[in-house]
Amino acid sequence: MAKIVLGITGSIAAYKACDIIREFKKKNNEVICIMTSAAKEFITPLTLATLSENPVYDDIFYFSKNYNSKIKHIDLSQDCDLILVVPATANIIGKIASGIADDLLTATVMASKKPVLFAPAMNKNMWENNIVKENVVKLKKFGYKFVGPKKGLLACGDYGDGHIEDTEKIVNEAISLLKKKSLKNKTVLILSGPTAEKIDDIRYITNASSGKTGFFLANEAKARGANVIFITGKTDLIPDADICQKIESANDMFEMAKKYFKKSDIIISAAAVGDFTVEKIDGKIPREKNLNLKLKPTKDILGFLGVNKKNKKIIGFSAEIGNNLKRAKEKIKRKNLDFIVVNDVTKKDCGFGSDHNDIIILNKKGKVVFSGGGTKEFLAEKILDCIE
Repeated sequence: MAKIVLGITGSIAAYKACDIIREFKKKNNEVICIMTSAAKEFITPLTLATLSENPVYDDIFYFSKNYNSKIKHIDLSQDCDLILVVPATANIIGKIASGIADDLLTATVMASKKPVLFAPAMNKNMWENNIVKENVVKLKKFGYKFVGPKKGLLACGDYGDGHIEDTEKIVNEAISLLKKKSLKNKTVLILSGPTAEKIDDIRYITNASSGKTGFFLANEAKARGANVIFITGKTDLIPDADICQKIESANDMFEMAKKYFKKSDIIISAAAVGDFTVEKIDGKIPREKNLNLKLKPTKDILGFLGVNKKNKKIIGFSAEIGNNLKRAKEKIKRKNLDFIVVNDVTKKDCGFGSDHNDIIILNKKGKVVFSGGGTKEFLAEKILDCIE
C-alpha cells in the first residue's frame, strides 16, 4: 500500500479529485489531501475528508496551532510515496517552477524528494502561453512528471488543449511512478482481445473476449518500466503502449506477432485467437439459403513463437472447460512455453467479458506457481510477478 499526498488547487476541475481518491482507495492506497485556499471555492474539505478517510490539510501555519504535531509540510513531504497535484493550475506550476513556497502545498512539494506528478487543467490560451510552457519545460528538466492535459471542451466554452486528463490515465501514471522499474530495458509483446473470421462481408465468427486481461497486462508491464508492444483484436481497451496495432483475423494476429517477435524479450499471448477460419463469400449471403461452412484451422501463433523462441520468454493462455491441467501441461511442452495461464471459462462471473478471473499458472515443468482469483488487474500483477 502506498501513501499518496493529493494536492488540489483552484480550478473547476477540482471535482476530479473525488474520483481519483476513489480509484486510489480501490487499489488499497492511502490518500492525504492538501487544499489551497482557492481550491475550497470549488470543493469542500469535508467531501475530500469523507472520501479519503483522512484529515484534509490547508494551513501552512498548522504547527503553530497544533503544538503537539509534527511540522506539517515536512511531515507530509517525507511520509509519503508520491505527491500528485490535480488539477494543476498555471499558478501552482509557476510558483513551484519559481521556487515559491508560500502555502502548505507548495512548501510540501519544495520539501519533498519523492516523485511529484502534475495533472494540468486550464484554458487553452493559458496552456499555450509561453511563460507556462517554459515553466513546464523547467519542471520536467528537474524531474517533475506531467500527465495531460488533453483536448476537450473547456469550462469557458472553448475547445482545445487544457482539459484535464482522464481519471484512469492520471491514476495509472501515478501508480506507474510508484512501481519498481524491474522490466526496464525489456520489450514485452502482448497479444490481446478476440479475433474475427469473416463469413461474408457483414458476418463473422468470433468469441466473447473483452481484451481486459491483455489491457491490464500491458498497463502493468509499462508501469514496471518495459517497452510495450500491444497487438489487439476488436476492443475499446487500449493501453498507453509504445506501439499499438489493431487487427481483425487470426492471420492478421500471426503476421503482426511475426513482425514484432524479434525485438521482444517477453511475449504474452493473452489473445483469444480463433482456432478456425472459413472461406469468405463475397457480398451478403441470402438468409433463405441453407449454408454449410467449411472450417479450417488457423495458423498456430504460439507454436510458431515457441519453435523460434531462443532465449525469449513465452507465456500462453489456455481457456478450458474445467481446470484441465493435463491438457495445459501437454500444451506447455508442445509449444515450448515458459508459463501457461489456465482459466475455466465455465465458472460463473469469471473469464470472458468479466472483470474477474480465477486462474492457475504453471511453469515449464508443469508445476503450479500461482492459483487464485481476483480482478483481472490484480491477476495481471501476479502473472508478471511469476515471469520476473
